[in-house]
Amino acid sequence: MDIKQLEYFVAASEKGSFNKAAECLYTSQPNVSKVISGLEKELGRGLFERNSKGIQLTPFGETIKEYAQNILKNALLISSTISENPGPKLAVSTFPGNLLARFLIEFYKETDGKYNIEHLQGTAEEITENVKRGISEIGVVYIARDQLTPFQHILTHKDLEFCPLDTKELCIHVGKNNPLYERSSISFSELSDLKFISGVRDYFSMEHHLEKVSLGIVSRESLNNVICTNSEYVLINALANTDICSMGVTFLTDRYKEYGIKTLTISDCEPFLTVGYVSRYNHKISSPCGEFIEKLRRNL
Repeated sequence: MDIKQLEYFVAASEKGSFNKAAECLYTSQPNVSKVISGLEKELGRGLFERNSKGIQLTPFGETIKEYAQNILKNALLISSTISENPGPKLAVSTFPGNLLARFLIEFYKETDGKYNIEHLQGTAEEITENVKRGISEIGVVYIARDQLTPFQHILTHKDLEFCPLDTKELCIHVGKNNPLYERSSISFSELSDLKFISGVRDYFSMEHHLEKVSLGIVSRESLNNVICTNSEYVLINALANTDICSMGVTFLTDRYKEYGIKTLTISDCEPFLTVGYVSRYNHKISSPCGEFIEKLRRNL
């Protein structure tokens, strides 16, 4: 049994005719009939009932059709993972964000384009799944310190490990239209007076665990979130053109400067978010990923 037989069988079952199947398969009707007859012989049962009006699936054929469609779908998924550029590559997943995207482009330029880059974005769950399935070699994440233990517990079940690189503090991003723009810092108690643009909630996000950072001074429920988005383009435009601010982490923040966006530190904020990467357990990191991780470590 091979993929060609299944393709011919599914085409014939969907068209209800060997002749019509042959047309969409760019072959002849006798060839389609021959291939399907061979499949029936191999299975030991008939797949179609042939009559003067054409062909009709037998009950057995209906069962095999469902199996065949699943096989063809999975074969297509396997084909889609084949890289068009099989040379050395950096395969990485990250949280959505313009800053990490810019960081990737800088890496490409610094390495003179000698590595192909395959980049995916997603939540912590999606990133770890990409690494588990081998779609990405590493996943860059930043995890609230209080959530490292449950996060690592999840990774253990996926045969993955988390390699921390540094721990960062929370910060506030503001644009020139914000009255706080000339300041360099802000206190926790002032946060409840501000308007925020926030990201879509992720259990491992910094907003989700804000109350554990601020020691009860302010909770995330008390923040005035006027916009919720998963688009950093919307975030940057909101910061640059309104008095709305956003909560961030002191990580690659200098890349906001070109948009006129300033970073304010939060007074008395202890290191909170651990930045690092996820990889398969005991996996030997490739040269492209090794270079990328070292660049990330230097920037931290």
